[in-house]
Amino acid sequence: MLKKLLLAGSAICFVTAALPASADTITFDLTHSGCSSGCNVLPAGTVTLEQNGLNNVLVTVQLTGDYSFRNAPDKNHHGFVFDLDSSVTGVGVSNITSGPTAQTFVFEGLGSYKDAGLAGNNPFQYALECTTCKKGTTTTPTQMLSFDVTGTGLLTSSFISNNGDYFGVDVVGLNQASGVGLTGNIGATGPNTPPTSPVPEPSSLFLLGTGLTGLAGLIRSKLFQA
Repeated sequence: MLKKLLLAGSAICFVTAALPASADTITFDLTHSGCSSGCNVLPAGTVTLEQNGLNNVLVTVQLTGDYSFRNAPDKNHHGFVFDLDSSVTGVGVSNITSGPTAQTFVFEGLGSYKDAGLAGNNPFQYALECTTCKKGTTTTPTQMLSFDVTGTGLLTSSFISNNGDYFGVDVVGLNQASGVGLTGNIGATGPNTPPTSPVPEPSSLFLLGTGLTGLAGLIRSKLFQA
């Protein structure tokens, strides 16, 4: 009987340990310049989508040292824009952070937001505006934006392309290479290859620990009965 228990426990451990899940993270390079006046250094940064639980995706925008977010002065420039599959409902944004110089970003909700030079000049569905960023060159740049997007049925794959562009970021150049003071929109035309290394899920590790604990209890019980 003890031998059967050990074999069964080994099988449980093997199956549980063999339940890895690839980290559901997708990264995009900002390589499509819609800047009418320049923006010569590309990629200008990255946009990373990370599944952050049920119906929640963490979005992180990281610009390079050549650019900063800016406060768009017109209807053709918005701080950050994106589209979602129409099957996602109840979309909201929370936990907005920015840096290294913190600014105030405001989620505008479902609407019509055009970033000129991107998506064939089609409008995007959602936008975040940097209400405290400067319109021109700043000595205290903001190059990181992070926030949670929530919505029923939301996955990283729910972020879709708008006529070739997945996202748009309105930037200002900070140095000679990028063009000091040059402004415009930069987009991402497609995702990079997501990581394929398996990452054990916390639930798998929990099941493994539970199985081992239960197995130890059964073995102890049988030994005492013997």
